[in-house]
Amino acid sequence: MMKIDKIQGFTLLELIIAMALSALVMSVLAIGMNTVLKDWERSNQHLEVSLEASLTALQIERALEGAFPHLYFDQDDNKNYLFFEGKENELAWVSTVSPGRTGGLTAWSLKADKKTGVELRIAPAFANDPSSRLEKADPLQLFENHKVSFEYFYFDERFPKDAQWFEKWSAKELQGLPDAVRIRLESPQIEQAFEIIGAVKASEHLSMRRTKP
Repeated sequence: MMKIDKIQGFTLLELIIAMALSALVMSVLAIGMNTVLKDWERSNQHLEVSLEASLTALQIERALEGAFPHLYFDQDDNKNYLFFEGKENELAWVSTVSPGRTGGLTAWSLKADKKTGVELRIAPAFANDPSSRLEKADPLQLFENHKVSFEYFYFDERFPKDAQWFEKWSAKELQGLPDAVRIRLESPQIEQAFEIIGAVKASEHLSMRRTKP
């Protein structure tokens, strides 16, 4: 007589345990995928911010390199003055570089703010003092949450040992432009400070007339 083996299936308890394990595995995978997606999104946002900041820094560097010895007439003093006013927390100058690549000279203004980072203002530079037009221009906030400071480099070939960085520079008093400008950016999120250094090319033509700060 032929003997037939009984076909054994899964018990209800085994099915419940298998389903619970599958749900646990899927949950772990979902959490892991969510973490990866968040990290990727955060890295992507950081990359976009870094790229935007780098492009902005490059534009400012070019504008500093194109600093122009803009001469204007002061009616109150009845004298001609050069426009370039730099302090530890703000800077205003005229450049041959403009963001929109328009013709003519452009006045630039950078002002440090502890809350917003850097306030940028841009206005056309005509024959007179562009200060009032810069004040009326709409501000653009850059480098949010950064501590910002400005320094100005002076170098005279006749006195190379006197080369150094200064906290302020007034072309109105010194009758010339600095050799370079350094903008130092510090962020609480990044250990190493970031610097923008623009070598002022026009200073080469004014070095014989400048006085030391």
